[in-house]
Amino acid sequence: MTAEIGLWSHKSDFKIIHLLHLSRYPLKRGEAKIKYCVSVNVCHGRQNSVYNFDMKQCVSLFFSGIFFSLLMVPLLAAPETGAAIKTQKEKLIGQLPAGTLKILDKPYVEGAKPGSNAASLQILDLYVPAGNGPFPLIVWIHGGGWHGGDKESSGASLALQFIPRGFALASLDYRYTYDAPFPAQVEDCNAALVWLRANAKEYHLNPDRVGVVGHSAGAHLAALMAVTGGEHPFSKALNASLRVQAAVCWAAPFDLDRERGNWPTNMFAWNPKDPFSRTFFPGGAYDGDFARKASPASYIHAGIPPMLIVHGARDTTVPLGQASVFAAKLKESGVDVTFRVDPDHGHDVMGASATEEAIQFFERTLR
Repeated sequence: MTAEIGLWSHKSDFKIIHLLHLSRYPLKRGEAKIKYCVSVNVCHGRQNSVYNFDMKQCVSLFFSGIFFSLLMVPLLAAPETGAAIKTQKEKLIGQLPAGTLKILDKPYVEGAKPGSNAASLQILDLYVPAGNGPFPLIVWIHGGGWHGGDKESSGASLALQFIPRGFALASLDYRYTYDAPFPAQVEDCNAALVWLRANAKEYHLNPDRVGVVGHSAGAHLAALMAVTGGEHPFSKALNASLRVQAAVCWAAPFDLDRERGNWPTNMFAWNPKDPFSRTFFPGGAYDGDFARKASPASYIHAGIPPMLIVHGARDTTVPLGQASVFAAKLKESGVDVTFRVDPDHGHDVMGASATEEAIQFFERTLR
């Protein structure tokens, strides 16, 4: 069960959506005891940050004042959340160039049904420039710790930047980990890619010029698509092409192995109370073999397509060293890789300059 409430405000070019997800789920399959997790998703512009707290942390944060700023303010605007998100997305779509084709909430698998959250669903939005094309396609994968976030405003916002430059853009939703354990998330992304290629002629897409871009958990999924596209470890569509031609990864966790990935001992894989670990790993407990299988760092080889990797120097969510090591190993394998450290940002490296950088990268690699 998930409750979602929030507040949207708009001032000039600054947009913020506070989303509260109160999630109720068993820590382990078959476990009767129910645990609760509060996830606050804050989006400003094209940036997205997710904060997760268990009930004990919420009590502590309440007395520090942080709980009020992240949780109580959205609580006051509960009736407007869904409408606010829809309104914001409609405003963004209304700014797209005339003639843009818009396919919204399209299932990319048969029988797609929402999970415990409406965004935990195998659907996509597709935006295509006016004209006959065929247009190179960008696939956007949102972040949110594999158990939060959505395709809505972030996808429409990116479409505003990509469509005028002659790119089609697909924005994906995928099943959350507490509805479908990993690797369901990357399997969904691959299923979306298969559907897009199968329908490329109808929607004027170039099936041979496809790039993926993601932030945080979405960047992890984008990286997995890039490094495993020729192997099919995360897809049942064995006869379909899963190769992408380029990938952009913003603030990606490339290595989920807690030692090899140099994770701080108070977070993620080292911390059994961390919501990311509890929802990502089978049974809610760290598993080294599973972590390595789920890591893009485990699949480096010479045939990986060009990659642009951007990581914030102040990132306290994913260690910067992971991006440095991953980029270095790609380069050693002969992969075309561009790696940039953003000195002014942390995990929130998405922004206008990063998007422009991504567009220029795709112009070089997909044209």
